[in-house]
Amino acid sequence: MSGDRQRNWFTLGILAISGVLLACATQSIPSYPTVQLTPDKQALLVTPHNQSALSPFTLGNLPAESTIAPGLFFRPQRFALVLLSPDGRHAAFSTEDHHTLVGVLDLHTMAVREIDVITEGEVVAFHWSGDSRLLAYDCLPASGYRRVKAYDTQTGESLVVPRNDGQTVLHITFEAWGSQPRDVVLSVLNVRTNERRTNIVALMPGK
Repeated sequence: MSGDRQRNWFTLGILAISGVLLACATQSIPSYPTVQLTPDKQALLVTPHNQSALSPFTLGNLPAESTIAPGLFFRPQRFALVLLSPDGRHAAFSTEDHHTLVGVLDLHTMAVREIDVITEGEVVAFHWSGDSRLLAYDCLPASGYRRVKAYDTQTGESLVVPRNDGQTVLHITFEAWGSQPRDVVLSVLNVRTNERRTNIVALMPGK
């Protein structure tokens, strides 16, 4: 076989293998839905991959009474934030009201799990872990000092940041996930001195 023919067969072989690998890679890409707020923030639009949108998930689909604090009733004005988990299974959301509902929507069953209530406060940002098990969120409670809380979707545990030497004049914000399970990298700002530091802490079960 001539050198040119050998090179041609070699090139065709490489192209064929590349095509198989590309096809396999394309087939292995998971199909995730999308979740977004309606322009008026009165509903969440859930759209399965390559399908038309489901019926909007509205404020009326939310629980009227808190399961965490029985006797407390929600009257949300609108949804505030929403963030889809990396595995496409859950969407974290918060509402705007005197009592902010923080919840997780199961996109397979469309069932809501209430994970927190923030009175006279709000959620500033959500952060999913890469494996979609943990959800951390920056919140601004009535005290005016930013805090970080979290939730374990597998165990149903609420997680908190350990207390910082009894100091209350601190803004604590999420920076990144740590290298160990439940470890988080936090930015800590002392409001009085304007000093900022970075801490790595392990989230702990909280009430």
